[in-house]
Formats: sequence, structure tokens, C-alpha cells
Amino acid sequence: MSTAPWSRRSARLGVAVAAVVALSLGLSACGSDDAGGAGSPPSGASEGTTDLATQPQLVPDFEPDAELVALLPQEIRDAGSVATATSVGLAPINFPGADGDEVKGLNADLIAAVEQLLGLEFDSEIYPSTAAQLLALDSGRVALTTSTNGDTAERQQKYDFVDTLISGNVLLVAAGNPQHIEAATDVCGRAFGEVKGSFSLLSVIQEVCADAGLDEPELSTFDDVPAMQLALTSGRIDTYIGSDFSVVWDQSQGQRVEAVELPEAGDLVLGWTLLKGNDGLRDAVAGALQRLVEDGYYDEAFERWGLTPNKIAPGVNVGDQASGFGA
Repeated sequence: MSTAPWSRRSARLGVAVAAVVALSLGLSACGSDDAGGAGSPPSGASEGTTDLATQPQLVPDFEPDAELVALLPQEIRDAGSVATATSVGLAPINFPGADGDEVKGLNADLIAAVEQLLGLEFDSEIYPSTAAQLLALDSGRVALTTSTNGDTAERQQKYDFVDTLISGNVLLVAAGNPQHIEAATDVCGRAFGEVKGSFSLLSVIQEVCADAGLDEPELSTFDDVPAMQLALTSGRIDTYIGSDFSVVWDQSQGQRVEAVELPEAGDLVLGWTLLKGNDGLRDAVAGALQRLVEDGYYDEAFERWGLTPNKIAPGVNVGDQASGFGA
């Protein structure tokens, strides 16, 4: 496999980590913020690093857009709301707030603005995994997921995606890299973690190990990323594959983790998800996100959460922009 995708990811990762240090210098001055600004750095975080867990959300102020509202199915317009699924396991994209119902992060900022532009309330329910969200779509319990699911060729056979960002893949290891994991072959025979129902890259490691004549990793599965992170820092697993932006969040929280390059894993476009056939809702949501680009709000939201290096122009089913699309 070509290593060109890693060259792009490596640059993004370096910029993203640097961006988190710069956040504290610029974000508290944003005109649409809540009063109060960012919190103090967490224990173990670098001096000057914004604690993203306490970062206030943006406060959008948009009127409903008649052209976008007209795209919505009549039943959704009549109801004034749409059932959606989200998650809290991919910080700083989405993570738990102060109570059990609050979801914070990039998607919360985007959702608040899209709701206003569409004149809708997203009646949101938290689901523990991608698999659970897709099942909710399949059953008709929800019409849209506003979490961030991988846009792959296989999934596009059944689902449409309104894509918003690209994620590079790295190996996450405990600080100091106690197991001396420097490449994919070093994962062979090690304890390896994955979140249930997530887009799996285990086969990438298995292929590397088979080619090298080494044992496969020993797989442990978890309900969400925080549980997997705890297993890593406690030594119950040796590594897992995570998004490059996970490093930004982890460092803002004083987590003692490091990233190891994984060029074999490529990158992946992520987006909100609908069953095929819901073209009106899909196009209205995509159009609203595009309006946020024109307004500058979209860029502001990504910058706020240290995700500017991962931003793409919002689009429908653009997963083929990433090397992991057909994996």
C-alpha cells in the first residue's frame, strides 16, 4: 500500500497537536461564545493548553432558511422535529456534558446551527456505538445520525452520508511507549483494542502479521472509546487504532498517551448518516452545513475544537476522498 496517505496524516497530526496549544490564545475572543471562556488546563496538560472538556459551545443565531426548509419532507416540516441518534464516545467530536443528556463538542456546535437553519428540533437520543445507531436507522427509530460514522463503499450500498471531516489513523500507546511499539509488526501478538461496531482496521494488522509470519493480535472489544482508553492506560491492552484528532483531545485532558504512525491504515471520511431514500432530509442537512461554510461558522467550529486539520467541505457521499473508502 502506498504511504502517501500517511504523509498527509502526519502533517495533519502535527498541526492538530500544535493547534490545541494555540486554542487558549484565540478562542475566548470569539464573538459568538458564551461568556466565561475556556477553563484552566487539566492536571498533566501542557501549560497554555485549553481544557477542551470545559470549552463553552458556540451560540449560533440563524433564522430558518426558506429554500432549505422547502427541501424537507412534509411530515418533518409538519412535526417541527426529527428523531436523531448521536453518541458521546469520540471527543472532541462528541462527548458527555455536565449531565446525562448534554452532548458537547464539534457536532453539538454544528447541530445547533443546522437546527436553526432548518427550523427544526433534533429529537436526539444517545446510542453507545455505531452499530446501535445504524440499527436505529434500519428500524426507523431515527431518521438521521448526527454522530460521526465512517463513510465506506460497503456502507454506501445502504446508507447516505453527509460528510464533514477526514480522520487519519494512528496507533495509540501509553506514555513512554512501554511496549516499544514503533510499527504495525510490533502489534502482532499484543493485546489490541477495538470499539464494538466501529469501522474495524484489525484486518490491516492481521495482514501485516501474516506476511511477517507473526501471531495475530489478541482482540479485546469495548463499548466506547473512553473505556478503551482506560484499558490502555491501565495496561490491560497494549494499543489500539485511533483517529489522529484523539491525540489533541487526550493531551488537552492530561492523558498520558502517545501516537505511533500507521501508514498501512490509511484515512477515512466521517459523516452524519441516513438510510438511502431520505433525499429531502439529506439534501436539507447538507445544504445547511454548506451555508455554515459560507457564513464562516463552520470554520469557527472546527478551529474551536482543534480540528481544522481534519476539516473537509461538507458533501454527500464523498468518502472516496480517503484511502480507506474501499477497505
